[in-house]
Amino acid sequence: MNTIQEGQLIPLWPTWVGHATLPVCDEHNSVLMEMSRPWHSHLNLFDLKHPTIIWLKTHVHNALTQWFTRMGVQTVPELLLQARMDTLMYGEQRELQNAPRTYLSGVYFVNTPDVTPIEHLRSDCLPSHFSLLDPRVGFNALALVGDPNFNETLTVKPVGGNLMLWPAYLRHCSRVHLSEKPWVRVLFGAELACSSSN
Repeated sequence: MNTIQEGQLIPLWPTWVGHATLPVCDEHNSVLMEMSRPWHSHLNLFDLKHPTIIWLKTHVHNALTQWFTRMGVQTVPELLLQARMDTLMYGEQRELQNAPRTYLSGVYFVNTPDVTPIEHLRSDCLPSHFSLLDPRVGFNALALVGDPNFNETLTVKPVGGNLMLWPAYLRHCSRVHLSEKPWVRVLFGAELACSSSN
């Protein structure tokens, strides 16, 4: 058998997740915390002409552009951006979900939730964490550490100022929030403009 040459290993599931910390986020996060209190979830946050919203929308657009460039898409398609505030209080969580009509989904963490110490939690509980799950069915009990094809979850501890972006077919959830302080995020999605006319 011939030796496998560099470039001959083809990823069967080329799923990429974007993750970045936005610059000068502290002041904007304070504004977003204030805006989250009276927020109505049915409104599109990105329709507002507020300087902080324009700042966030600009960074989201830049992240989307980088995504398509990384994927080898020569012309970035026209996108319809939707965003909304989402706040979790103590004991709340968000169940597994994805966004079927959306091409890319994302979240911007406005604050870093401090977890209240609780005894007798399972070691895999990971309260106030955010998880992305592999959409493939099943798992491999013989998976080797370091093989990305068999890591079925990506779980992160939210940090205020961090932006994440992923293909909208991935299922994601917010684990139970165990802090007396609210956990504030901006959830957003990018829909292909051409698909909305169908």
